[in-house]
Amino acid sequence: MTTIRITMRKCDIFYSTSEQMLMLSLSLSLSLSLSLSLSLSLSLSLSLSLCVVFARVSVAVTVAAAGGRDGASVFCDACRLAPVYPKGLFQAPTLGTVASFRPVRYHLRPSLARLSVTAAMTRRGAANAAAAKESRQQRLTLKRPSAPRLVMTSKSKGAAPATASVDGIPQGITHKLPVGSVVKIFTVTSKPNYLLPWQMGGPDACSGSGFLVAGRRIITNAHVVSNYTQVRVRKHGGQFKYLARVLCINHTCDLALLEIDSDEFWEGVEQLQINTDIPDLDERVVVLGYPMGGDTLSLTRGVVSRVTTLNYEEVKFQPRHGPELLAIQIDAAINSGNSGGPVFRENGDIVGVAFSGYAGSADNIGYIIPTPVITSFLTSINTNGTSAGVCDIGIRYELCENPSMQRKLKMEQHSGIHVIKVAQLGPAAGKVKVGDVITKINDYPVANDGTIPFRGEERVSVQHAISSHPLGKTMKMVVLRDSELVNLELEGAVTPPLVECYREVGTMPSYFIFGGCLFSPMTSGLIEPCIDDFDDESWEASRKAKTHEDEQIVVMVSVLSHPINHGYNMSRIRRIHKCNNTVIRNLQHLKQLVDESDKYVHFELSIGKNIILDKAECLEAEREILKTYAVPAPCSRDLLSEKEQEALTPRNGGARSKRAKRAK
Repeated sequence: MTTIRITMRKCDIFYSTSEQMLMLSLSLSLSLSLSLSLSLSLSLSLSLSLCVVFARVSVAVTVAAAGGRDGASVFCDACRLAPVYPKGLFQAPTLGTVASFRPVRYHLRPSLARLSVTAAMTRRGAANAAAAKESRQQRLTLKRPSAPRLVMTSKSKGAAPATASVDGIPQGITHKLPVGSVVKIFTVTSKPNYLLPWQMGGPDACSGSGFLVAGRRIITNAHVVSNYTQVRVRKHGGQFKYLARVLCINHTCDLALLEIDSDEFWEGVEQLQINTDIPDLDERVVVLGYPMGGDTLSLTRGVVSRVTTLNYEEVKFQPRHGPELLAIQIDAAINSGNSGGPVFRENGDIVGVAFSGYAGSADNIGYIIPTPVITSFLTSINTNGTSAGVCDIGIRYELCENPSMQRKLKMEQHSGIHVIKVAQLGPAAGKVKVGDVITKINDYPVANDGTIPFRGEERVSVQHAISSHPLGKTMKMVVLRDSELVNLELEGAVTPPLVECYREVGTMPSYFIFGGCLFSPMTSGLIEPCIDDFDDESWEASRKAKTHEDEQIVVMVSVLSHPINHGYNMSRIRRIHKCNNTVIRNLQHLKQLVDESDKYVHFELSIGKNIILDKAECLEAEREILKTYAVPAPCSRDLLSEKEQEALTPRNGGARSKRAKRAK
């Protein structure tokens, strides 16, 4: 009978080679009595119920096992090391035989200053001291595998062409990547203050990526140069930033085209060609760009995860309605600054433009704009001189997956989507009717779940058949109407949105001030800083389609406090329905109704709230209100006639005086 006692300064530690775990017990000491055979075969099974998890602790176990009569010793040291964080909690291990111990370095969770455990076993017999000493020097370290490395060799005069190779990847699939065609874009931006729409915000700076294409042009993302005041471009390995001119911005497909006049910039660079191929699932791709974390070119590698359709604005967490376009999801890292950079196959062919990386609860999700969307953007510019939006026929539909709905719509022999709304100003107006079942768009048969065949066994949303259609070209459609198939032809066009999505460069937001009440149309620029401040009625109206060309949703943004508007403080941004019992069409119409009113001006807001102001008093107080809040004019210049614009000078109150005279 031999007694084994394990003692610790703070707690007990046990190591299991079979489980590859360490576990600490809160006991200060543990005594065991056990029998050992003459062959030194020690087998104990000890399971403890309490696990204490540590972080940033490296444990190195050294075992000295010796035959003979004096036995062996086990030493365990713990100290702080590099931060490696394994997932999950450690489970209670079992203590195996002494001979099965293997010295391993583990990385555990949190701080433990230093731990020393000595387990001494004693039995009859002489110890082999030399073997014990040699065994104590053996330490094994669990090493992390090294990540693949891309080796790029620049091309020099008289040298072999540059190649790119990745460790661990079979030879023959790598190719020289055109790194010299990838540029860094520096943008200075300034956008209006939509809460004080007569002011511009301060300048800001951002950077993104881009790449050179045929025609001495540069492609990047629209959001990289949005609200720009100046854009400059630097080549890979260069030290100068060249002034660029923005030729076109298409926010719907998030693409922009730049141009640089300097001949020096284009010397010795390769202008890339773009085809319409879409990579296969699980195909390797490489993302090049200039993301955060450094100033030089960065490369990340991944595979194609899926091909789908997305509203590009929703992917960027913008509260805007829009068509869905084809998009490719990859698992390569896409970070801030990668936007606009090219994505290549490993043979050097372009497959898309990086534009969004998901930073939410999911990992390894990035999106790229595929080449068919890019070629459509470039074709539109070459044909029409610009690119504005993508095809949107202006319908809303529902899926027809329910058997009862299919029987009601007499779809036993057909499949498709059920039209529930048609925009009055959209291409489908007067041709597609509410209640129609769209069974085919161009050559794409539509399924009951709203998908169309894509390639092989893959399917995508029917939105792809619409958004990929060229603007100005005829779209063919087959609908099921009253149990009969009807062939229709529509023109590919853009349905005008009720809520303005983007302002034109160089323009300011529209506004109108009367009696200290600030009125403005509901736009995406106003929604962005005030998304939680709009009332429900404004949101409901924003989901509707335009009924006439100049229609706007007019809201009261705030009240510039003055005795004339006492009691009318607003906690939310509310829609203005009527002025003097007349339905408001747009902001210009509101100004006209106020100018034409007699003694009182009556505004009817959402939820039945009313604001009534004396017109003469408001006009007399207008100069004081404008001066107090540093407002240059009572309305934006786009609401004035040409004569009024000529008479209006900043901060002189000239427009106010003329309006006051007309009121008298």
